Amino acid sequence: MIPPDAYADWLPVTFQPDKLLRPTWAEISLGALRRNFERVRALAERRSCRVMAVIKADAYGHGAVPVAKVLAECGADWLGVATVEEAIELRDAGVHQPILLLGGLYMSDPADLLHYRLTPSVSSTARLDTYAECAARMNATIDFHLKIDTGMGRLGLPPGLLPAFIERYQQLAGDAPRLRMTGVFTHLASAEDLVACQTAEQVDRFRAALKQLPWFDVQPEWIHVSNSAALLLDCNIPENLVRIGALLYGYCLPFVTPPGKRAPDTKDFEPILSFKSRVVYLKDVPSGTPLGYGAAFYTRRPSRIATLPVGYADGLSRALSNRGHVIIADHYARIVGHISMDLTLVDVTDIPGVMVGDEAILIGRSEHCSITALEIATQLDTVPYEVLCSIGKRVPRIYID
Repeated sequence: MIPPDAYADWLPVTFQPDKLLRPTWAEISLGALRRNFERVRALAERRSCRVMAVIKADAYGHGAVPVAKVLAECGADWLGVATVEEAIELRDAGVHQPILLLGGLYMSDPADLLHYRLTPSVSSTARLDTYAECAARMNATIDFHLKIDTGMGRLGLPPGLLPAFIERYQQLAGDAPRLRMTGVFTHLASAEDLVACQTAEQVDRFRAALKQLPWFDVQPEWIHVSNSAALLLDCNIPENLVRIGALLYGYCLPFVTPPGKRAPDTKDFEPILSFKSRVVYLKDVPSGTPLGYGAAFYTRRPSRIATLPVGYADGLSRALSNRGHVIIADHYARIVGHISMDLTLVDVTDIPGVMVGDEAILIGRSEHCSITALEIATQLDTVPYEVLCSIGKRVPRIYID
């Protein structure tokens, strides 16, 4: 069990949403997070792999510190973040798991790596020189993971430059090692696409790169490639660590499959976040009433309109204006008019008995209705992770265990 004071900096389980001065909030199920992690770990263990839990971008909008503490308790072997600032937040909160800086180190002082026990990813020889100088100055050793670009095209060492990189690394390591390449990895660009051949080509390039390492007597402890989609597939990938983010939060991008091939089953993974608000105002208006900025909607009948204290500043995308829905009293209610910064209008004419104070579900489920981040993403032609990450900081997270 978690010590009673472990989550003292969170809104506690006993916190009542109706006590919020502004009744808009997100609920995160820690039980669902644990179950998702156990499912991820079971899949990883079939490949004899350990698990790196990716909690960058405030754990995809779910709250990095609470999520990290639960995943550490569950036995995550590594944590992956994007920036030094994200890593420092975890260390200051008492999280002790190894942390990989997936985006590497930008302008920060390399001494932060030593002070906060962080492992950077490295994509160029120039960074090696910077780290070697810092390690010598601090009389310490800096571990790093080499990222190889096999087809994503963002960060990563081009495979053709690997021999020169390793030669420079060995020169800097010398007889008194100040640098240690403890990991090698790459990033799959389209693992969920089973029609295209990009993933197979990336894995082939990565295998070819790995074969060069023994020539230089380099044997990294950790090799990692798989993301959430690749973990669900029966891929023959050389690795002993998987990097998983989306599945922990209950999502994965839809698979693109060739005719006759079934997509991997993801139904056991549970979305752990619900995004909610409450009705704060009701009014009855005649047909032909303009609603919201720019009169983007006119009622076509006598209507009952509910106002919700949530808007695009909270993460409810303005692109859902006049086409999104929320759930009220186990019914779908259409969003009408432009979503504004702080308020949203919904049509509850066909929902009997709606009252001020009734709960409105923006993401989540009731007994018969459901709205997922994936469904919203499909409407907006984006990915569910953007929908989740867009939920703003002024929306309190309430953790339910």
